[in-house]
Amino acid sequence: MDKRNFIAFLILSMAVLVASSLLFPPPERPQEVPAPADAEQQPGAPPADDADGAPQPEQGVPELAIPVEADGPLEYLTLGSLDRETGYRMLVTFTNRGAAVHRAEMTSPRFRDLHDRSGYLGHLEFEDTPAGPKVRVVGPGTPADKAGIKVGDVVTGIQPVRGDMVAVRTAEEFHAVRSKTSPRQEIMLQVIRDGGAPQTVAVKLVRRPLEVMRPEIENIRMRDGTVPEGFVDPPSFLMTIANIGGRPLGEATTKRMEAWLSEGNWAVATRDQRSITFERLLPAQKLALVKRFTLEPVPAGSRDNENYPGYHVQLEIEVRNASDSPQMVAYRLDGPTGLPLEGWWYAHKISRHRWLGGAGLRDVVARFQGRAVQQFDCMTIADDKAEPMGHDQSLAYVGVDAVYFSSVLIPDKRSLDEDWFDITEAVRVGPKPDARTPFTYTNVTCRLTRDPVELAAGGSQRDSYRVFIGPKRPELLAQYQAANDPNYSLRDLIYFGWFGSVARAMLWVLHWFYSFVGNYGIAIVMLTVLVRGAMFPISFKQTQNMARMQALKPELDRISDKYKGDMQKRSQAMQELYRKHQINPLGGCLPLFLQLPIFIGLYRALMIDIELRQTPLFSEMIRWCSDLSAPDMFYDWSWFMPRMVNDGIGILGLGPYFNVLPIVTIALFLVSMKMSMPEPTNEQAVLQQKMMKYMTVFMGLLFYKVASGLCIYFIASSIWGIGERKMLTRAKGDADSLSAKPVGPPARDVAPAGDGRNGSTGRKKGPKAKRKR
Repeated sequence: MDKRNFIAFLILSMAVLVASSLLFPPPERPQEVPAPADAEQQPGAPPADDADGAPQPEQGVPELAIPVEADGPLEYLTLGSLDRETGYRMLVTFTNRGAAVHRAEMTSPRFRDLHDRSGYLGHLEFEDTPAGPKVRVVGPGTPADKAGIKVGDVVTGIQPVRGDMVAVRTAEEFHAVRSKTSPRQEIMLQVIRDGGAPQTVAVKLVRRPLEVMRPEIENIRMRDGTVPEGFVDPPSFLMTIANIGGRPLGEATTKRMEAWLSEGNWAVATRDQRSITFERLLPAQKLALVKRFTLEPVPAGSRDNENYPGYHVQLEIEVRNASDSPQMVAYRLDGPTGLPLEGWWYAHKISRHRWLGGAGLRDVVARFQGRAVQQFDCMTIADDKAEPMGHDQSLAYVGVDAVYFSSVLIPDKRSLDEDWFDITEAVRVGPKPDARTPFTYTNVTCRLTRDPVELAAGGSQRDSYRVFIGPKRPELLAQYQAANDPNYSLRDLIYFGWFGSVARAMLWVLHWFYSFVGNYGIAIVMLTVLVRGAMFPISFKQTQNMARMQALKPELDRISDKYKGDMQKRSQAMQELYRKHQINPLGGCLPLFLQLPIFIGLYRALMIDIELRQTPLFSEMIRWCSDLSAPDMFYDWSWFMPRMVNDGIGILGLGPYFNVLPIVTIALFLVSMKMSMPEPTNEQAVLQQKMMKYMTVFMGLLFYKVASGLCIYFIASSIWGIGERKMLTRAKGDADSLSAKPVGPPARDVAPAGDGRNGSTGRKKGPKAKRKR
C-alpha cells in the first residue's frame, strides 16, 4: 500500500473524528439522581404539599401569615414600540402576574424570527370568551396597532388573502388560519368592539420579529415537541422574600410566599409612556414590595447607530417597611427565561469548560470581581448539579447566554467592591427534559439571593439593575459595564474557543470584504481566494510532489514486491528513492494541518458572529440559503420524513430540511480526490481508495447541518483546487519525464539516448547497477 496515501488517509480520518467532536458533540445526558428531600423549588413550580394536601410547617421556623384574598384581574402592559422611528430598540410586554416580563421583541429588521415565516400582526394575548378570542394587549408599532385593533376587541373571523371569511371561536382556531398567511399580505379581521355590530379591519402583515424572551411553551411547540403534562411556564424576573428577621424562611413558608408573589396578580401602581410600577403588599409582615420597569428610547441623533446602548430595561426593586420597628429582610430575584431556541436542530454552542464537548443552546454566565467569566452548561443545570457561587465575592453580572442573544442583569453599584448578594445560583426552569429531548434544550435562569438588609421603621431599600436584552454585537456589549469598569464589560460573553485568534482575524477580513461588495456570500468567496492564494506556494509544491509520487508508482511497486518479507529494507529503499528525487512523502499533509485551524476558525466565526445571522446569499425573499449561518434549507421534507430525522438528534437526525450545498461540497471533494489519486495497481490500493471515498461520504453525513456559508467556502476552495490541478500541467509534465529516467543518480553521467559518447558509459553502469540491486 502506498505509504503516503495511507498516512494521508489516517490523518483525514483523525481530522474528521476530531472535527466532528469539536463541532457536533453528542448531547450529554447526565445520570438520573433522586432529588434530595430539601431540594430547591424550581421557578414557577407549584407548592409541594403533604399527603393530605396541606403545607407542612417547619420545625423551629415561625409561621408567617400569607394573604389569601382574591387578586385583581390579569393584565398585560407594554413599554417601547416595534416602530423604529420612535427610537425604541425593543417592544417589551409585561404581565401583572408576578410583575414580570412576558416577552421582549426586537425592532430591528436585522433580527427576525428564523423559523416562523408566517404573517405577523402582533401578540394579542387572546382570552377565550363565549363570543370569541378577546384581545388583551396591542403592542405599539405592531400591524394590529397600525390597523386600529384595540384592547377588548373580540375577533370573530379572519379572511386570508384568497378565500372567504373564516369564523373563529378560540385563539387556537385563529392562529391555525393565521399561520397559513405570509408577510406583506393583507388580511381582513372581523371584530366586535364594545358589544356593537361586527366590523371589518384590514391588517397588513409583516415578518415576525425575534423575541429574546418569550413563553417557553412557544419554544417547545416550535420544534414540534410535546408539552409535558402540568407544564409550568413562569415569566422572567420573578421575586420572592427569602429572609425575614435575619432567618431564612422554611420550605413550606417559602413555597406559599412564592405562590403569593410569583403566581398572584400585582397591582399596577403607576404607569406612563416609559415606566410601569407594580406593587404587592404583605400586610401581616407590614411589608410592601415594589418592582419598577423603565425603558428609555434612543436619542434622535443616535438612532442610526446600531451600537448605541439602547438594549436594556432598568429594573428597580424596592422593599418598604411599614411597621413601627426595624426589620431584617432579604429578597430573592430570578433572572430571564425563555431565551431563543432557534436553530435547535443544527445550532451548536461552544463550552468554556468542555474541551471536546459543546454547551447548551442556553447557559448561565456569571462574572465576579477578580475572576473570569464562568459558564454553567445547561446539561449540568438540568441535573441540579450546578454549585451555588459567589460566596464572599462581589458580583459583576449574571444572566442567560444564548447563541446570538443574551439577557444579563448588571447590578447598579457605585463600586465593584460592594457585595450585595449572599448566593448566586444557576437553576433549571420547570421539569427536566424527557428521554426524547436533549439536555441542551433545557430552559435555565439565574437566581440572586440578597444579603439581609435592616430596614428602619418606615424605611425602604432600593436596588437597581440594568437588564441587557439584545444581540451579542461586540461594540455594543463593550458599552455595558459593571460599575463603569471597562474590564468587566459584557463583551466577554463572546467566546470563540479553540483558534479564537484565527476566527477573529477571519471575521475582520470578512467584514472588510463585505464593506466593499455588500454581500457576505461574495465576501466568503473572496476570503477563500485570499486563503488559497496565500497557500499557493505550498499547494503548488504539494501538486508537484503528488505528480512525482504518481510517476514513481511503478518503482515503488517493484520495491514492494522485492522486499515483501522485509519491512525495514523496503522502507529504506523507498526513503532512498524519495531522497534522490527530492520528494517529501508527508508533504501533502501540510495543507491539511494548515487548513484545519482555518476551517474550525471559520466555522466558529459563522456560528457566533451576529452579523452573519439572517444574512442571505441572494435575498431574504428566497427561503433557500436565506441565512449564511444556518444550513441552506433547500426543501422542507418534514412532511414525509420520520421524526428521528426531523428532530435533528444524532447522526441520522438530519433535520426537517433537505440541504443541497453539503452534497455539492462532498461531490467536489470526491472529484478532487479522484484527480489527485493515481490509478490503483493492486487490490490494496483499490481497497484504500474505496475506504477514503467512504470516509468522505461519512464526513458529508457529519457536516450535513453546517452553515451554508461554510459550504460556500469549501465549494470555492474545491473549485480552486481543481482548477489548480488542471492548470499545473508543467508540474505533471516534469513528473512524467521522471518516470522515463532510470532509478539512480540523475547527474551529468547519464546522457540522452543516441549519444555515442556517453552511451557506452550507460551500458557499463547498467550491469553494476543491476548487481547492486
